[in-house]
Amino acid sequence: MGKRDPRKRNGNARRKLRDRLRAEGRPCHICGMAIDYDLPAGDPMSFEVDEIVPVSKGGSPIDRANVAPAHRICNERRGNKSLAALNG
Repeated sequence: MGKRDPRKRNGNARRKLRDRLRAEGRPCHICGMAIDYDLPAGDPMSFEVDEIVPVSKGGSPIDRANVAPAHRICNERRGNKSLAALNG
């Protein structure tokens, strides 16, 4: 059996963190543009929690210092690249 996704394994902590980020209403940390927090999940411009250091590279999905709000499309385009590599 494969590894479980740490985002799901820590569901309650992740939901609280997501709710906190949503309440702060900050812009996308990748592109800097405003996020419409009322858009439904799945919309390209909807809110997602992004890990600054990707989980695949050892980052924590529940550490407040390692997460920031992002648009779904920005998060998808970034993948697991560092922000420096993305802007590089």
